[in-house]
Amino acid sequence: MTAEGDRLAKTLPHSKLPLSTQAVLADYRLAYSSRRASVIGRAEVLRGNATFGIFGDGKEVANLAMARAFKPGDWRAGYYRDQTFMWATGMSNVREFFAQLYGDTNLEHEPAHGGRHMGNHFATRFLDESGEFRRSVDMANSSSDVSNVAGWMPRLLGLAYASKLYRDNPQLKSAQDGFSRDGNEVAFGTIGDASTSEGLFWEAVNAAGVLQVPLLISVWDDGYGISVPNELQTTKSSISAALAGLRRDGGPGYEIRVVKGWDYLGLVDAYATISDRVRREHVPALLHVVEMTQPQGHSTSGSHERYKTKERLAFEIEADPIRRMREWMIREDIADAATLDEYERSDRSEIERIRERAWEIFQDPIRRERDEVVALVVAAASEAKVPLVSSHDRDGPPL
Repeated sequence: MTAEGDRLAKTLPHSKLPLSTQAVLADYRLAYSSRRASVIGRAEVLRGNATFGIFGDGKEVANLAMARAFKPGDWRAGYYRDQTFMWATGMSNVREFFAQLYGDTNLEHEPAHGGRHMGNHFATRFLDESGEFRRSVDMANSSSDVSNVAGWMPRLLGLAYASKLYRDNPQLKSAQDGFSRDGNEVAFGTIGDASTSEGLFWEAVNAAGVLQVPLLISVWDDGYGISVPNELQTTKSSISAALAGLRRDGGPGYEIRVVKGWDYLGLVDAYATISDRVRREHVPALLHVVEMTQPQGHSTSGSHERYKTKERLAFEIEADPIRRMREWMIREDIADAATLDEYERSDRSEIERIRERAWEIFQDPIRRERDEVVALVVAAASEAKVPLVSSHDRDGPPL
């Protein structure tokens, strides 16, 4: 094996899990590609090729760590910041990301919703081509995202409760094939820190604690709910502090942990440890991921430079999880700067190539329909011997 091969195969000494440097590099490249897609997606909206954009930039590293804990048969109920997680688990990909952004209605191109939902709203299909249920125990599964804030929380609770019923109810044992393996499935939920102010969040959290179901909630905390800072919307400016009374203290309750959104190794270890406990013991958990960033602001509808302080904007750069992960990789001799530069150049080109192809595929039927209409108009005008208006006599492109 070459020296480079030895380095890639090396297991990280500081991780609680057997994590190779090759796996870390793959994670980094996926995070970087996801960020490039977010940046390009915003540009596509601003140049008029898409109507609205809301992306997962700043949440990439936490998404990767969560994906490492996600197993076949598990379920997701989340929102529009989870693109990196969806790609890492194979439930979506870059091509479908752009197809959805453009509103491509072809289900082969955009199988989540056929372009009929807001961008970055994810889903997997539960039925096969013949209308039969797929074996969800062999798949990564995502319920369909919804646009109303925290609206997916009751669904998350229901998915977790299903696992509990499959484990505890003898009458369901014979019905488990394809749907459950003795209730070992975890329901993973994601939500923004501001959305935790919604009543649906509190009702679902309370019910999960009462029922003691295998539910793992991740709160992506970037300090703001659009333009409103945490101190103006969350008690103690921290959802984990506000929920501290729900912690397990020898009886039923929650596993609650706080971890930083730029700490790749800490996130991977936290998700592995907590998800294992949730899966085995059927106890709900909340992972509060703090110090997250939102480098492009909330969405394409506004600019965060208008309401964030200079100090906060500087923090957005300094605590960027991809930047921090890159610095850590170089420091730990996982990869040198030149190698990472080359990977990034290659991945930028690949993302742009996929975007161009998605745009062409989206435009093809539009062009065909336009050409057919033009041909009909020309034929009708010719038959009626009516001269077509010249481009010199009107505004707009010539027929």
